[in-house]
Amino acid sequence: MKRHSGWSMLIGLLVILGVVGLAAAQQAKYGGTLRVAWESEMTGFDPHWSPGLQVQYMVGNLFNSLVTIDEHLNYVPELAESWEMQDNGKVYVFRLHKGVKFHDGTDFDAAAVAWNFGRIMDKEEQAFAKPFFEVIEAVEPLDAHTVKFTLKYPTQTFLPTLAVYRVGFLIKSPNTYKTWGRKDAHLHPAGTGPFKLAKWEQNQIIVLEKNPDYFKKGLPYLDRIEFKIMKEGVTRATALRAGEVDFVNYVPKEMVERLSKDPKIQVLKGLDVQSMNISFNNSKKPFDDVRVRQALGGYGIDRQAIAKIAMVGLGKALWSFVPPGAKDHLDFEEQFPYNPEKAKALLKEAGFDEKNPLKYTIMCHTAEPSAPTIATIIKTQLAQIGVEVTVEVIDRPVFIRRITTDRDWDQFVTLSLSSLDAYSRSFVLDTRGVNQVNHKDPKIDELWDQLKAAPNPEEFSRLSQEVQGYIVGNMVQMSATTLPFIQAVRDYVKGYVFERGYKLRFETTWLDKPQR
Repeated sequence: MKRHSGWSMLIGLLVILGVVGLAAAQQAKYGGTLRVAWESEMTGFDPHWSPGLQVQYMVGNLFNSLVTIDEHLNYVPELAESWEMQDNGKVYVFRLHKGVKFHDGTDFDAAAVAWNFGRIMDKEEQAFAKPFFEVIEAVEPLDAHTVKFTLKYPTQTFLPTLAVYRVGFLIKSPNTYKTWGRKDAHLHPAGTGPFKLAKWEQNQIIVLEKNPDYFKKGLPYLDRIEFKIMKEGVTRATALRAGEVDFVNYVPKEMVERLSKDPKIQVLKGLDVQSMNISFNNSKKPFDDVRVRQALGGYGIDRQAIAKIAMVGLGKALWSFVPPGAKDHLDFEEQFPYNPEKAKALLKEAGFDEKNPLKYTIMCHTAEPSAPTIATIIKTQLAQIGVEVTVEVIDRPVFIRRITTDRDWDQFVTLSLSSLDAYSRSFVLDTRGVNQVNHKDPKIDELWDQLKAAPNPEEFSRLSQEVQGYIVGNMVQMSATTLPFIQAVRDYVKGYVFERGYKLRFETTWLDKPQR
């Protein structure tokens, strides 16, 4: 394993690419509609309950957290004016902004903060981010605008949990449960964010409108955002070139060169903090056998070839669930080189050979255009060692349901959320959380607990590498390639902060063109 540190480079790159149109130093203009080419339908708008990567991006425009990150990945106050650390990091006291309203007209206050924490920790809610919050022992309102967090022990994960792990601690109105009930509240978001949900026509368009009572003075600039559902990547890029949309989320890699040559379009890209996840269903035979997982996911596929073809030279081969642009990334190429003969030997040990070939299905979707390509390349490569693979391409909402609810799949190919560090992926790899890959290994939970309790950054880094080594070494979860996070905007789109997929927020975005 090789350790790579791209963190300081990442910070530098974020500074360079951070704010679109910054160099022009123009006066921001109010009004207008931003038209966004959006890659997939939504499953809802609840920051902690609705599944899917697109949900995690969308909700940053509807909700706020106590603490967030800026374009340099510093932790900065948001709904909290300030905070104070006490008792050697075991207690945090947050002082909240006064006069903040939820979209439904109710007050944001310390009681709402405590309610949101209680909701996340409620077992019946099955909140995806619950494992991140289990280090918190209690949340206590001291008065209407002061709230105290008491931790079970000091941890390096607390501020990232509030700010950036998954979506952070985004706060929704407790009144939504009273109005809509637990079952339907995710369809009626009421946050404190810069925009409100105005319309949702499934598989067509999602419309957000300006929150005139937003607590951040002078923001937002836009009147309206239209997210137009365009599931085909080429369609999104073509719409941008034609001026039919102003912004493309998830630009298809094969279109990057062409878009880059257009003087009226700016392409945004930095170091890779996302990946293409190619994991197996660890509880389903024969994938409960580590020899099978290592044969298929370790030695049986040529990641360099996959990266070259599927990522058209823009991504790199990757084994770990921690990409090279994140903290404490490890390279596993020396441990798992492409070695078809070793793969066949492991499969034979597990009972599979030419007389009894392994047959299974790879499930993927088209929200990330490279996913079917990667699945097809894997199918072709594994055929060379006698494995018969069927590729199944389905719609992303169905894909998500099958992973999180049905759990009836063999192997999937999908994109991952941007990773800050190893612990940012814990919620999908903890048996007490989402457990996306359906593993039953208690040692992994123990490693997450040790990492969570790391007393200092140095120990956190060491344990991050240990958990990577164990998870990837046993092929519990693995990647095929890095996934470049690439967006593109028309040249009149200004003020957008490019955050490499950690966040997607339009509160500072404005349009430098005549308004219709």
